[in-house]
Amino acid sequence: MRHVSLALTLLLALVVSCGPVARGGSRGSTHGGRTSMSACGGDFGATNQAAKLEAFFLATARFHQAAFEAHDQLMTACRNTGLALGMTETELQGDLREVCTAAHDRLASELAALRASYTVRIEAQPPHCEVSVEAYGQCMAQCEAQVDPGEVQITCEGGEIRGYCDAECQGSCALDVAGQCAGTCEGACQGTCSAYAADGSCAGSCDGACQGRCVVSAQASCQGECRGGCSVTYREPYCTGRVRRPSASARCRASCDARIEAEARCTPGQANIAIEGGLDAEQQARLARVQQAMREGVSAILGLRERVQRLQQNGAEIIRLAPQIPEAAMAVSLGAVACATTAAAAMAEASASLTVSVEVSVSFNASVNAR
Repeated sequence: MRHVSLALTLLLALVVSCGPVARGGSRGSTHGGRTSMSACGGDFGATNQAAKLEAFFLATARFHQAAFEAHDQLMTACRNTGLALGMTETELQGDLREVCTAAHDRLASELAALRASYTVRIEAQPPHCEVSVEAYGQCMAQCEAQVDPGEVQITCEGGEIRGYCDAECQGSCALDVAGQCAGTCEGACQGTCSAYAADGSCAGSCDGACQGRCVVSAQASCQGECRGGCSVTYREPYCTGRVRRPSASARCRASCDARIEAEARCTPGQANIAIEGGLDAEQQARLARVQQAMREGVSAILGLRERVQRLQQNGAEIIRLAPQIPEAAMAVSLGAVACATTAAAAMAEASASLTVSVEVSVSFNASVNAR
């Protein structure tokens, strides 16, 4: 393989020395310390290999952007949490891990002080992420040459396909609510909930006001989200698990998994804290700080936990394949080789960023839901 490595080295040297080359083959760049794929969105040719590379570069750009958007949102949420708890700007200096660890430790300390004397209940409305089935089919059609998006067979692994039903809904109907719920409350129950999910959210009947989604048996029509089947094709269908195409190349599957997850629509969750029993003045002040932290930072962190975990899981394959792309790009153009190298660097950055984001968001979730 030495001759391949040598050839690749010479090609990269030529690209670096000569600047952008080939049709659509401009190199990526670095902005603000982060790799940019903005110059790698061109047309690399009409071959199937070129189509796969174009899909890979687009997926890399979207995935990298999503990973760092989550990073920046977590940084803001951790800072807001710390400030609400009375921390100073000096105490909230550093990188994401340092800032979030400092805010987390203060929150854990405040919660431990409350739990030592009182029964503490965290009321949570979990985040909700939707991965478009239609967008996945379109991505596959762009990646695999001569494929009609309407003919791409899609399955939903580890979940079910849901969406809007313009005819008869054959399962259950989920409606966004902020009040009474006659079915199963998915979210926060301001009252008594008959059952709770692992993340602390209500997952049963709510004797009080439900904040989230109310799931009831479908009565033919459904004005909200239809689950369990529709007598016609779903409108805006999405998958609650992982969208897959039964037969596809590893590179196209990895590209579409990462791209569609990066483009997932996520609604934020909410979290609040309730105390049973009377509080003295000191504990009242502590509770007020924690409640403010929940509203201004912790809710966002808990919502981002699902986002970054899904990105990490569904992007694992494209991250693994990224270092192999430069060699594959040699058969396309010098510009493709340069962009492939940039893509490998971008995915390495995204992977490292997501590792930290998952770590800090999971630690907050564990502290909030501790019993």
